[in-house]
Amino acid sequence: MDGIFNILFTQQVPESTLWTPWDPMQWVYLVLGILGIVLVLRWMTHVAPEKQSRVVAFVAAVVFSMWIIPPVLQCITDTGERWIDHIPLHLCSSACILIPIGLLARNKPLMNYAYGLCLAGAVAAVVFPGELYRRLSTYSFHFFLFNFSHMCIIVACLAPIALGFFRPQWRYYLSSVGIGIALMGIAYPINKVLGSNYFFVNWPEKGTILESFANIAGRAMYIPVLIVVAGIVIALLFAIWTVITRVRKPAAAIPVAG
Repeated sequence: MDGIFNILFTQQVPESTLWTPWDPMQWVYLVLGILGIVLVLRWMTHVAPEKQSRVVAFVAAVVFSMWIIPPVLQCITDTGERWIDHIPLHLCSSACILIPIGLLARNKPLMNYAYGLCLAGAVAAVVFPGELYRRLSTYSFHFFLFNFSHMCIIVACLAPIALGFFRPQWRYYLSSVGIGIALMGIAYPINKVLGSNYFFVNWPEKGTILESFANIAGRAMYIPVLIVVAGIVIALLFAIWTVITRVRKPAAAIPVAG
């Protein structure tokens, strides 16, 4: 029984069960996650207007809980995690607060920021889980929650589009970039004080694509390159939406409230 508990909740696991990049379990999560996201978003396209507020409130509550539940569980079990490393200043943890605000208030700058940057960040996190999960079992409950929480963020970023009351707009491009830069600016001095790495601005996280940015640009240019890449990602996602709207028939265009 102790062996099962350790595999599910601690880092005291047999080496054969440790997570490794692109192991079969990660593929299982990716396939099931993509299928689940598509089905949920497809269902949302058929939600009646009078029920949209309840759906939005539910999505906001789930995403917010995904900032609280996984870190609490990681810190009270033997994963080597510290409470100080779970202030909501990472891209995805801050998204768990900003996205619910954007959804509930139907705030266009925040919803555009969520679509432009948080969506890509959540996808990158699922594909490149990071250093923490190299010491945990691929079958651990923590790894399940990690995947589930980031897939909830993906759904929340796309939910207002699927529900029909929002579409990304280029006029909010600069505000989307600005929100990201502002969070980086807040995170940098806090990292210096705490020895943390919120928003990954103080050093590239091991085992992630961010290491490639540092290798290409060098440590001195790491942050400017990070900002440029974020700006390109946001522009790319906005461009994808522009293409989608132009190839769709006018009758199928998503209406925008207000």
